[in-house]
Amino acid sequence: MKKLLYIILGALVLLSTECKKSFLDVSSPSNVDQDFVFLSPNEAYKVMVGCYEIWRTAASGLFYDLDVVGSDIECHPETYDAQTRHVPENLYATELTIDFADAVSAWGDLYKVANRANLIMEAIALKADYQAAVAAGTTNSWTQLYGEAAIFRAYSYHNLVRYFGDVPYFTKSITTTAQTDSARLTSRDVIYDGELANLEKVEPLMYRLGEGGITAERFSRTFCQGLIGRMALFAGGYGLRRTDFDYGAVTFDQIGTVMWNAKYVRRTDYKKYYQTAQTYLKACEDNSGTAKLIITDPRGAGYTNPYQYNFQLNMNLTVSTESLYEVGCTQGNGNSEHPYAFGRPSNGGSSNAYPCKSYGQSRVQASFYYGNYAPTDLRRDVTATVTANSGACAEVMITFVPGSKNTGGLPSNKWDESRMPSPYYTAQRMSGINWPQMRMADVVLMLAEVYAELGDEASAKLELTKVRSRAFTAADQTTLVANYIGALTGDALKDGIQEERRLEFCGEGLERYDLIRTGKMPAKVVERRNIQTAMVNALNTSGFYTFANGNQISKYIYVKKVNVGDVAYGMTKMLTTQCAVLPTDATYPIRYPSWRGNCDIWPAAQGYLPTAGTRNLAIQGLFTYIDPAGAQAAALVTAGYVKTNWGVDIVTNAGQYTTSIFKGYTDAYASTGVPPRYLLPLSSTTISKSNGLITNGYGFAQQ
Repeated sequence: MKKLLYIILGALVLLSTECKKSFLDVSSPSNVDQDFVFLSPNEAYKVMVGCYEIWRTAASGLFYDLDVVGSDIECHPETYDAQTRHVPENLYATELTIDFADAVSAWGDLYKVANRANLIMEAIALKADYQAAVAAGTTNSWTQLYGEAAIFRAYSYHNLVRYFGDVPYFTKSITTTAQTDSARLTSRDVIYDGELANLEKVEPLMYRLGEGGITAERFSRTFCQGLIGRMALFAGGYGLRRTDFDYGAVTFDQIGTVMWNAKYVRRTDYKKYYQTAQTYLKACEDNSGTAKLIITDPRGAGYTNPYQYNFQLNMNLTVSTESLYEVGCTQGNGNSEHPYAFGRPSNGGSSNAYPCKSYGQSRVQASFYYGNYAPTDLRRDVTATVTANSGACAEVMITFVPGSKNTGGLPSNKWDESRMPSPYYTAQRMSGINWPQMRMADVVLMLAEVYAELGDEASAKLELTKVRSRAFTAADQTTLVANYIGALTGDALKDGIQEERRLEFCGEGLERYDLIRTGKMPAKVVERRNIQTAMVNALNTSGFYTFANGNQISKYIYVKKVNVGDVAYGMTKMLTTQCAVLPTDATYPIRYPSWRGNCDIWPAAQGYLPTAGTRNLAIQGLFTYIDPAGAQAAALVTAGYVKTNWGVDIVTNAGQYTTSIFKGYTDAYASTGVPPRYLLPLSSTTISKSNGLITNGYGFAQQ
């Protein structure tokens, strides 16, 4: 489909004039420019396009640095010391400059978006057609645009609070430095209450997805309802708060002790926010426009995985029917981080490779892949992969040696350039795959969480079932869905919902802040480090480690290069789909794990034909230990398999996979209740230009 190409167009007129620089470093148009641009909804939309353009990268650096890698189940591929970004990601084992580049950039861009949103709302509010629609309670182009601007402001402040804590808050446009010279930090409670109220005001006057020509590449009423739910959970969730800041009459429940003049708390009246979330998440699910939870796979035999189908729609350059909002990208125009950073890696060069280089920033902890997914969970092999693209139309094994591309551990498999119907091989980072920021499964599981917290366990289980049931075939529905969910109650039900979120959204950047807002971060940090340590110790002493679900990870596996077109295999595609054959089938080592291989349609002029070369891998011993000194190993070697490093590389790099997990949050911190220090510092410019009214908290330096 045709993507929204976020070029500023006529909005350049609006954005060309700037006020004097303040510590917020935002730019504002003159009143004359506003009058010119807002003559019609079409002209106003050009300005909105400018906001969408900024939004594409406004906080993408911090998503890359923290969100998608900084949890108990996700990690980066390089050594801990290789990148400065690993310091805040892992809760500050050492201090870093308060002018951390990606934080400074995100701060400026998020305030820029919020300020331009204020300008748009102020201008539209003067329009007679807007006023008439509001009075009548009807939706038109003006109310839709006003709602989009309101979402931009709310979404910007949500991210500012998420990354920095309490921040300056402006509900009127900034046009002079006089407006910011006296700015102080505002309580996040005031910010959330203000933004939730504004979203609740605009939500009824926006189009649902599919109405008024609105797709998931623009903000809609559907997304607004989902965002209200998400923000309400954060407003009522746990967070790191300063002890040297006045939060007014708000009272808190606290976990642990005080350190860095900070405490880990949530509001004692948090349930009122969960009630707000329930109202809007239920409304979103009940009347979601064209968005829906994908529960069937229409592709036919060989696929049968509705979970993977959602991501395949992304790779088809089609807005997924499960998405409430996707950041739009255009193939060949501007950077696309999917799959370059957040998908299946490739060892290819920067241009004219098959496929081009994909770095693979997003990795999955081995113990989560092996131990948390049931072996028949359809999400596991979509979430993570054991092979990468070679860059020359073949697949190669992933290794646990720290690095990038095919090194660095198990990468995300949700997006793969090889799996695109028309892969873009001219240059790296230009796939054109959108960035999904909310999908219906998130709405459903947030609603399940809300019901459980408010004591409606029957409704919570119903919502949980909707998501979990699509992850298993009919054969597993009784045991792994109905019986599993039926046995959950109380805290076990709440934990089960959070576990489902981990299984569902691993690699999508939600887990870090799920841990924070639910108060689970300290416990989960220690739990993951202990599991990984036990795994490393067993690999070192026994050669393998057995997880509770029966899966085994071994020091070595056995790998053979094959051609799937050989008569012995009878396969017609180098890309495997959902494995549907028994372990006794000759193709099983090629098909399982599922969703790997390489593209079948590289240009024939390059000599890449499906029948050429041995470009697929058959793998033995990935989930069951094979004794290297035993008869099975000898037989495999005779059959052409090669003994290949696997878990032994985890042992060799044990620190990477044990002590470097949240290196800044030690076991001693956990045992004494020290709060997790996950926020980012305010920059030296913000502090120095605030006339002494703003200071850093949480133990960060002031300059």
